[in-house]
Amino acid sequence: MTPAINEKRMVQLFCELARISSLSGKEGAIARRLSILLKFMGAEVSVDDAGRKIGGETGNLTARFPGTGAGEPFLLSAHMDTVGPADKVTPVVRRDRVTSDGTTILGADCKAGIAIILEVIKTLEENRIPHPPIEAVFTVSEEMALLGAKYLDYGGLRSRYGLVFDNEQGIENVITSAPAADKMDIKVYGAAAHSGVAPEKGISAIKVVSSAIAGMKLGRIDRETTANIGFINGGNAINIVPPLVELSGEARSHDPAKLRKQTRHMEDCLKRAVKKIKVRDGGRLITPRYEFLLEQKFPNLRIDRDNPVLPLIAAAMKEEGIRMRPSASGGGTDSNVMYGHGIKAPVLSTGMRDVHTTHEYLDLKDFFACARLTLKVISGWRGAAGK
Repeated sequence: MTPAINEKRMVQLFCELARISSLSGKEGAIARRLSILLKFMGAEVSVDDAGRKIGGETGNLTARFPGTGAGEPFLLSAHMDTVGPADKVTPVVRRDRVTSDGTTILGADCKAGIAIILEVIKTLEENRIPHPPIEAVFTVSEEMALLGAKYLDYGGLRSRYGLVFDNEQGIENVITSAPAADKMDIKVYGAAAHSGVAPEKGISAIKVVSSAIAGMKLGRIDRETTANIGFINGGNAINIVPPLVELSGEARSHDPAKLRKQTRHMEDCLKRAVKKIKVRDGGRLITPRYEFLLEQKFPNLRIDRDNPVLPLIAAAMKEEGIRMRPSASGGGTDSNVMYGHGIKAPVLSTGMRDVHTTHEYLDLKDFFACARLTLKVISGWRGAAGK
């Protein structure tokens, strides 16, 4: 029989963590506190150099707990950073939830996941439940396009399977699929001219960009693919034909081939718009040009049905009277990046709701349920060979 988790302790720990400000890049205080707690629990704790690479206060924190039973190493992961406003977070514990006082975010995204991980490990150790080696990873700057996970020291990790705690859906929804995302930074160069004296000598970069965007398929492309232009900046004055426009956008898809097709389409629209316009200034032919910088924000996540963690989650949920529902997400998590490094980790719901707002709250029912599910998964984990 699986022992009960300590719900009161979980809430107290969550509230303690929520009070520690940890904006992206400024996770030093919470990393220090977690390091103390984890070492007291018997972990070997290390911090990588991701903080130096991204200009933050600290790197990713990894805590290793030796196995007390059979099984391959197992990963548990959540991120330490939050969005703002997060100055002087004041958790308010209610009957069925925890909220902030309404002036800040709460930080359940993702401190609920951290509290769940620590409570599960404490319960395993206190009750001497045999478990495999556990690698608990707490990342930085997840909210900044998963930067911490991108610079995580994967060479020191042995786990090939695990769980990531960063899902605000209902507890029955386990994220097994998430899109890859490409970021586009674009510059379109026209030619400046006085718009009242000699507009025919200029090329409006705004006009070129407008033509390009008008031809782009944006929004919901299909069931797996989306695209957006989210930033435009350009022009010097209302009496100058604008010589430069900068814009940024993204495309996402669960299918890498569809993602490549969409980004090509968006660049093709720019190519066509640039070719449409030519002007002559005396004997000189002037044409617009563009720069198109493409960067992968994160790879896709695809947890196959034969992943050995999924039946353990399903069985644990069945004991709770819940039917597991594999779910697709439109956003990325650290699990996307980890998947690109060979770590296959479904994403569990932690009870966080209305994240990134001052209305954020932690649903205690799902918060406690997630800890119980995780405890059962780890207790039953033997590894891919034992499925």
